[in-house]
Amino acid sequence: MGHDTFDIKQYARTARAVVAEGIVMLRNEGGVLPLREGERIALFGRGQFNYYKSGTGSGGMVNVDKVWNITEGLTECGIRLNEELRGIYAQWEKENPFDPGVGWGGEPWSQKEMPVSEELVKKIAQTSDAALCIIGRTAGEEQDATDSEGSYRLTETELDMLRKVRAEFGKMTVLLNVGGIIDMSFVKSIKPDAVIYGWQGGMIGGLGTADVLT
Repeated sequence: MGHDTFDIKQYARTARAVVAEGIVMLRNEGGVLPLREGERIALFGRGQFNYYKSGTGSGGMVNVDKVWNITEGLTECGIRLNEELRGIYAQWEKENPFDPGVGWGGEPWSQKEMPVSEELVKKIAQTSDAALCIIGRTAGEEQDATDSEGSYRLTETELDMLRKVRAEFGKMTVLLNVGGIIDMSFVKSIKPDAVIYGWQGGMIGGLGTADVLT
C-alpha cells in the first residue's frame, strides 16, 4: 500500500493559483492593469499591511505561520513601491495598531483608516507612476453587515482618500479585500481606472492577488 506525502510547497502553489482564479476584475479602463515592471506604485490604505485572509469565526480563528499581505505580494512579484509612502503608513500603523476585537466574532467590520492630506498625495504623485488604493472589510459569524459607514458603505476617510488620489494620479486602481458586497457608488462618483474584487484569499492571498495585478 502506497503512502501519500503532503507537499506544502505544492499546496501553496495550488492555493495561490486558486486565489488568482477567484478574483474578479470589474473595470480596467485604458489598460492600467497589469502593473508593469519598472513602474513605481503608490499604495494607499492600511490594507496594504492588514490583509483580511478570511472572515470571523471558525475560518478566521485558524492559526497560520504567515499571512502574505499585498505589499509583500507585489514586492515578491517585482513591483517597485513608493518607499516614502510605505514608511508613512508603517509609522502610522505603529501608533494605530490593528484592532482584533475581543472574543468570537468580535473583530470590527473594518479598521480605522489613515487620513491623507492633499499635500501628501501631491508629493507622492510626483515620485510615482500609478496608485493602488486598498479597501478592507471582514465578514463572518456573529455579525451581520449593516447599511452604515465601515460596513456596507465606505467611511468618509476612505472616500476622502479616493477623491484625493484620483485628483493627483493619472492611473488609479481600487482593490477590494472584502468578504461580501459593499456599496460600489464610488466607481461612478470617483471614476477609478480599474476596480478589482479581491475577496479574502487565505494566508497566501497577497501573492495570488499580486499575480492578478501584475
